[in-house]
Order: sequence, then structure tokens, then C-alpha cells
Amino acid sequence: MRVYSKHALRRVVAVLLLVVCGITSPLLANSKPSAATKEQASPIRFWIVSCRKCPLQGTQVSQGTSFEYLSCHESGDVEWGDQDSFHKSLIPNAPVCVVVHGSFVNWNGVAIDGMRTWKWLRSAAPKRPLNVVVFSWRSAGPFTIVTPKLVFSAVPQVDVGILGQRSGFAGLYLGRLITDLPKKHPVSLVGHSHGARTIGSALHLLAGGQVQGYVLSDRPKKLRRIRAVLAAAALDHHWFNPTECYGQALDSTESLLNLRNDRDTVLQIYQWRHPLSKSSLATTGFTTQDRAAMGKRATRVDEIDVSQVVGTGHVWHHYSSYREVAQAISGYVYFDPKPRGTATSVEETTLRKIRR
Repeated sequence: MRVYSKHALRRVVAVLLLVVCGITSPLLANSKPSAATKEQASPIRFWIVSCRKCPLQGTQVSQGTSFEYLSCHESGDVEWGDQDSFHKSLIPNAPVCVVVHGSFVNWNGVAIDGMRTWKWLRSAAPKRPLNVVVFSWRSAGPFTIVTPKLVFSAVPQVDVGILGQRSGFAGLYLGRLITDLPKKHPVSLVGHSHGARTIGSALHLLAGGQVQGYVLSDRPKKLRRIRAVLAAAALDHHWFNPTECYGQALDSTESLLNLRNDRDTVLQIYQWRHPLSKSSLATTGFTTQDRAAMGKRATRVDEIDVSQVVGTGHVWHHYSSYREVAQAISGYVYFDPKPRGTATSVEETTLRKIRR
């Protein structure tokens, strides 16, 4: 009987999940396609780039980090690749949109959400070129005592705390992925829940900051164009202020859009996770005090109130189910010229488009 390693099994499971999702035909996960297969390969819809097998601490995140790469094609086929094949497949000069999922997402969730997200992003501008990448980090447990179905933890607040720290550390790997991309590609980032924290961490590191005692090695001297969109952002509303957790993040991005939703039932209890925590960026947004602390950097942040569309929902599907939300963020994803006026005027203009 053949024995598979843990990572080999995960690779096989990932492909099988894509088959079950109906977005791929059966392929051997570790087989190498023939030359004829490569020549006939259909265009790529999106990539999944995973740092799930990368160390979670005590590591130098340098060039050549061993990510896992999985390309998902128009034909439905999937193919395991590497950094070189990933870079060569990118549409020249088109933005690279990196989507970062939140916590409690396993390979099944990555596969299903990846396809839905690709369709959702493309629905806003189907004729415009865009490279879509789903960045996956080790965001599932179990960590504490669990139920027989391994669904709910007996101590969920402990799990959330662990995953919050882990999502911040994953910013080192996201920063590495962005740094190693071909220089001509602008990068748009879309993060959900703890994935928004990963993006904040990566932007902070790209500007020379530290996260959990680590810095990004071989940091680029000249930053590329980067924009970011945060949905259901599970981080303290003041963390982008100077001297705070991700205080240098805004130095790395020309604009950051926060999708505010004060009806999010999950994040309404966010500030009670420990005595000194503040309310989440998703529910509170950037306060007047935050903007004052940011100074000139405040011109780089915008907000859209999506509470009338998303309602009490928190999971990613509550956002990616609405084409109106995709259209509202499309200017950030596709690098349209930024509308003139203050953040409030931008917000008011966009709100008319997405209110039901």
C-alpha cells in the first residue's frame, strides 16, 4: 500500500474538492502534463497560492518561499505549478487582484469561494483584463477541545485569538508574494475578516514595519502601485494610526477602502474579546480621531457603508453574493482614476449604487 505524506494528501484533496465543486475535470494531483497538454491548455481563470505548509514562526521569509500554486483554467482543468509558471501566466501589465480569506476556511472553502470570487470580481468589468489570485493561509483548527463533528470549539474565543495572531503573521508571506511579483503589475488586495488583518500586516511590512518581531527580508526599495479593500475587517479601528499595530501600512498603498457594516453580528462582540480591545474597523470605521491621527495619510482612506446590503451577515458569501458590491469596489480592483472629493463625497456617490 502506498503511503502519502500529509502535504501530498492535501494536494490530492484540493484537486478532488475542485472536482466536486464542478470547476475542474479529474486530474492526478501530482502528475506533470505532457507538452501537448501544455500547448492546448485553456486560459487561466484564477490561481490559488497557499502558504498553509509554511512555518508559523521562527522563520526568515525570503525570496523563494515554498508556496503551493494551483491554477484553475477556463476549461475546468486544474494544474499544480510553481512561481515561474504562475508569473509567466499573468496577463501582461494587468492588475493582480489578491483575495485573502478569513478564519475557519479549509481547502473546501478555498476551492468553492475561489470560483465564486472570480465570477464576482469579473461581473463588475467582464471585458477588462484582471489576474485573480486567492491567497490561502492556515486558518482552520481545531485548536481547543471540539465537538465530534470538529465544527465548533469548546473555547471559541481562544481559537479566534490564535487565528488573529496567525493571520497577522501570514502578512509576512503575503508581503513576500507581492514583492516577488513582476514589477509591471499593480496589485489590488481584497481581504475578508481576519484576511483584512493579513493585508494590514503585509502593507505595514512592505513599508518597513515589524510584525510580531519580524520584518520582510529583501524589501523592495521602490513600491509598486497597491490598493486595498477590506470587508468585515476584524482588526481594531485604530490600528492604521501612526505608532499603532499597522501604523506604516498606509505608506504602502495609494488608497484603502473600508466596507463598513455596523450590523455585523459577529463583529459587534469583537471588542469584548479582551479588556483592552477596541471595536472593529468594520463596525466603527475610521473615527474622526483616527483621521486626525493619520494626518495627511487620511486622504488615502475611503469608506462605503454596506450595511443596507450585507445586513447582519459576516461570512464572505454575504459580500460576494452582490454584484452591486463588486461594482462599488471595482475602481480599487481595476485601478480606475480615484474620484475627486473627500472620502464622504466618494461614500455618498457609491452608496446610491448599492442600497437596496
